[in-house]
Amino acid sequence: MDVSEIRSLFPGLRDTIYLNTATMAVGCAPAKQAYERAVDRWSAGLFDWTEAERAGEDARAMFAQIVGAQPEDIAIVPAASAAAGIVAASMPPAQQNESIVVAGNEFSSNYFPWLLLRERGYDVRVLPATDDGPAAEAYADASDGGTRLIAVSAVHSPTGYRTDLAALSQIAARSGAWLFVDACQAAGAVSVDVVRDGVDFLAVASHKFLLGSRGMGYLFVRPQLLDRIRPVFPGWRAARKPLESFYGPSMDLSPTASRLDMSLTWFAALAEQAALGVFRQFGVQAILDRNVQLSRRLHDALADRQSAFRAFPAQHRSTIVSVPVADPDAVIARLRSAGVIASRRAGRIRLSVHFYNLDEEIDRAVELLTSS
Repeated sequence: MDVSEIRSLFPGLRDTIYLNTATMAVGCAPAKQAYERAVDRWSAGLFDWTEAERAGEDARAMFAQIVGAQPEDIAIVPAASAAAGIVAASMPPAQQNESIVVAGNEFSSNYFPWLLLRERGYDVRVLPATDDGPAAEAYADASDGGTRLIAVSAVHSPTGYRTDLAALSQIAARSGAWLFVDACQAAGAVSVDVVRDGVDFLAVASHKFLLGSRGMGYLFVRPQLLDRIRPVFPGWRAARKPLESFYGPSMDLSPTASRLDMSLTWFAALAEQAALGVFRQFGVQAILDRNVQLSRRLHDALADRQSAFRAFPAQHRSTIVSVPVADPDAVIARLRSAGVIASRRAGRIRLSVHFYNLDEEIDRAVELLTSS
């Protein structure tokens, strides 16, 4: 990849070392231009919402490519919590000894919806929080023949621990459970393939490694399970023929996952199309390969300079690292004063790289992080 070509799409990074994509991506120039054009046309009374709807369909198709799915298996939702809520709402009242398994330090969007299923009689088995993420064995130990759903993050938000989804899929299959995956910190950052990994449901919010903005997200549904998922928020977009379904009295829902679509945030959809176009421009695999290189550099630099840093085994690494420090607030302030943007999570400093970062930025950030 041509680094200068990459950086030309992110002119705002000229004076900033941005290692915080796990919180929110940097807006790329094409997405920024899409927003500006939309606002200009809106303020002039010329905004074309049908263009935004077409942009949403293009984004659906590009996202499907990124996660190894088909467009007809993808619903467009505004957030990962909405995706989890749809699946949770589709769970029937529990029979005797039926359970849900989830880790106690999951991000709340992939935790609260499952806790609420206690009201339907499910035994929600919460795995103890760990410094990384529960190993596959912990999920196996907590699961049995009555387990109906296992919820997990593909990449653990505070630590960057990368889950062995294929192993989790096998555990879920032995129990007859659904595997629900929060891929907010994985899609666009590391390799994700819903078929290869045996995923039943996968939820993503676009404003992290997919370069999008708040208001756009996706829910993958394994086709064989679609008829078991209840459309909780059906509107005209959920219809078989959306543009012919503005009014009743009949309701003919889409036979694909778009029956689970929620109302599209039009400005965000236009920006999403432009942002995902960056993946199309460079190639998904090329971006993922660059992320592997940048992640390796970050891990190596921290291992050389930070004695307290503990790297995960290679198969569990992602584009996120968590670094223990004595005074997180002071370190964040020192980094920010030097133009380095990072975040604090679980009492540690969280750094996250994406393909738009540079080797020298990583080296400088680690130097600042580890200086006394």
